Amino acid sequence: MPNTSYAGDTYLDYPQVEAVCRELVARHPDWVALDVVGHSRHGRPLLLLTIGAAGDRDERPGFWLDGGTHAPELTGVMSALYSAARWVEGLAAGDAELVAWFSDQTAYVMPCISPDGFQAIMEGAPFLRSTLRPPPPGVVRQGFQPRDIDGDGRVRWMRWRHPAGAWVDTAEAPHVPRPRTVDDDPSDAYFLASEGEFIEWDGVTWTAAPREHGLDLNRNFPGSWRRFTMFGMDGGDYPLSEPESRAVVEAFRGRRRIAAAVTNHTYTGCILTQPYRKDTPLAEPDIRLMESLATQAVEGTGYRVIRTYPDFMYDPNKAIVGVWADTLSTTFGVPGYTLELWDPYARVGEQIDKPVEFFRRPDPDVLCRLLQTWAAGADTWSPWRPFDHPQLGPVEVGGLEYLRTVRNPPEQELAAECAKGHAVADRVRRSLPRVHAELRVETCADGLREVTLVLENVGFLPTSGLALAESIGTAPAPFAALELDDGASVVRGSTTQVLEHMDGWGQLQVSSANLIYADLPDRGHRAVARWLVRGDGAITAMWDAGRGGRGRLTE
Repeated sequence: MPNTSYAGDTYLDYPQVEAVCRELVARHPDWVALDVVGHSRHGRPLLLLTIGAAGDRDERPGFWLDGGTHAPELTGVMSALYSAARWVEGLAAGDAELVAWFSDQTAYVMPCISPDGFQAIMEGAPFLRSTLRPPPPGVVRQGFQPRDIDGDGRVRWMRWRHPAGAWVDTAEAPHVPRPRTVDDDPSDAYFLASEGEFIEWDGVTWTAAPREHGLDLNRNFPGSWRRFTMFGMDGGDYPLSEPESRAVVEAFRGRRRIAAAVTNHTYTGCILTQPYRKDTPLAEPDIRLMESLATQAVEGTGYRVIRTYPDFMYDPNKAIVGVWADTLSTTFGVPGYTLELWDPYARVGEQIDKPVEFFRRPDPDVLCRLLQTWAAGADTWSPWRPFDHPQLGPVEVGGLEYLRTVRNPPEQELAAECAKGHAVADRVRRSLPRVHAELRVETCADGLREVTLVLENVGFLPTSGLALAESIGTAPAPFAALELDDGASVVRGSTTQVLEHMDGWGQLQVSSANLIYADLPDRGHRAVARWLVRGDGAITAMWDAGRGGRGRLTE
């Protein structure tokens, strides 16, 4: 593909991400626009690319793609940017399918929702979840804090020998840790932690300090929000308490014809779909529609489809709240998916059937095999090096390059993962409702004309996005209106007529899941408005199909 502005083959920092976005607009202004929809806590612009033929882009059916809600999930940012570049360069090259689609529909791409945290990670900061929000008032930070102590720009592991340590070396690979057993010699044991030092230390205790930046932005969205803590992280003081989440929701809400969305994360190699909790407001048809689309979206990628509840719960008794993808579906009535890019276990030949359960209770043998595989690579493992720690004395620094092995792929494998993410995003954007309109005018006796407007949805999704959107009123209501030349008048039928939402073929497929018993739906994919008009002149029908877009026809 000519003039590719980003090929997904290297990790970019936030200024470079912004430069690619601005380059796309500068080179292809007929297809791309760039908006700053807000600013981060530290003043970085929150960028939103709008891709589609120039004109009323926001009045066409829309697809939303984002990344970077979590700062260390670099692949999500890169994959979103890769998709934008692929679409735009395809349009510039005259790809017939893309030109046709983007002439009638729109894609919105926000590459990075948490630019402060993302940039901090790219500059070598220790692991942080999302933004650089400081600790809440009253939190006293005392104890061990990860940081780069040897000045090499990376925060790796640190270990030091002590008989109270919980780790020892693996016999087959002495540089790789394994859990200690009661049979091990205490003199072989050591403590293992991120590279770092103690703050406000009492000189005795070896305990962790509260997180410096503990906000999980993906628990700060409105969907079933309530106060939340997990792994030392929280969901903010109230829903949308953070400038980043607030800007994202406002940007989405202002583009009312968006009908489907994907938000990129890492890691697991799966797409998460509804429901998010047992008491979900989504009815089973919406859940099955989303699952059907997800299954098609991941075809050929090796990714799995996982229902968040009950199969992706960190705590089976504690609902996951305030999530952006869940907000998309339950607050806005839009099919919203979390795409968990990159499966580090599959990369080293391990199949994890229950990824969250494995995260909570990992198999030590599998972890050891995982580490041994990564330890064989010069770019995925750093040899242990002696270091004179100012507080602990002799320690060793090195080990796993976590950000580019477990959390994200090694850089040489990034392009392949971006391509998988693009395959998913590309299929979901092709699921949008697509409404065709036909205006029929038939001459009758006594100077009358019968006018019929037929709207037909040939897309996978209904014109509401999800059925829930109809009940909560978040999808624009379909209607049709007639405009006549002077002297003509409507003698039968309201000038403006409210129409029903139109089903998509995905709904029909799900409702008739058993091919043997296939049948026609209760509502269907068409809507009709009829008028009887007296008088001559042009007749114009203006139609609005909710998330299926709008248009005008004249006879």
